[in-house]
Amino acid sequence: MIRRMGKSAIILMILSGVIWAEQLTPKGEAIALTEPGQIYMAPKWSPDGKKIAVSGVKYDGIYLIDFPGGDLQTLTDQAGSGYGMAWSPSGDAIAARVSEYKGYIKQSQLMRFNLDGSQQALSEEQASISGVPTWSNSGKHVYLKSGTKFQAYAVDSKEKAAFVGSIVYLKNLEVYQRNLGTEVEVLFSEAGQRALHLAVSPDGSQFVYSTVGEQLWIADIDGSNRRELGRGTAPAWSPDGKWIASMVTTDDGHVFTGADIVIHDVSGGATTQFTNTPEVYEMNPNWSPDGKWLAYENERDGRIWVIEVGEE
Repeated sequence: MIRRMGKSAIILMILSGVIWAEQLTPKGEAIALTEPGQIYMAPKWSPDGKKIAVSGVKYDGIYLIDFPGGDLQTLTDQAGSGYGMAWSPSGDAIAARVSEYKGYIKQSQLMRFNLDGSQQALSEEQASISGVPTWSNSGKHVYLKSGTKFQAYAVDSKEKAAFVGSIVYLKNLEVYQRNLGTEVEVLFSEAGQRALHLAVSPDGSQFVYSTVGEQLWIADIDGSNRRELGRGTAPAWSPDGKWIASMVTTDDGHVFTGADIVIHDVSGGATTQFTNTPEVYEMNPNWSPDGKWLAYENERDGRIWVIEVGEE
């Protein structure tokens, strides 16, 4: 039976500050995609939602998990390749910065790892290369900070490397914007803030970043309208741009003692406790392209899990 409310009751609820708001909650039990004894981290869904790229211990290697089947294959086992790995817009490749010590000197190189098993060096080996790869919207270029400068690398060797548009990125624990057609940098974050994680909204109109103290801040892409969302770190946007998933952790100064996923309502600002599991340390959440699933790592058992997202 549908219960109807009179106008006076609705007015009273509004005046008392009681409102109904959409919330996201787990739908069913979490599903493990990797086996016990295997340690993987930092899951990232492919653009078509059919695979999840994960990294090994210390970000060594990139591995692909079929979804929902769970079959796993090695894309590369190179050191450091999982840190900041980025899917191409078409989903046919992953860009990554790999590292190798030659004597006492650490050499790094930007690589493109194709899903067909082939690979392509986008840069020469060099000691000064740093940062994480970012694809252009067209998928024709990959951008990477090398030392103190940004470099553009063309995927097609016949094309000239070029900057197109603008990019928001982290530098020295602060948030910057670079107009890729020039060398102009604009600082977004306030002096003294130390930003660790950054994510731009799917439509490119906003960005969110977390600070060392696990506080989330959101702003328009030009740096205006900056506001605090609450506690959280490692933010990830939902595909529709309405929600941000992040993790909240506790530690004893040496190791993690807890971690849960929280979800922030971008427009309303409310924060929902998505998981509350003392025995499971859910970390680094990442949305499926259809917004129906969250993938995450369990820091306690090293496995990759997915959980369906429902509305309440």
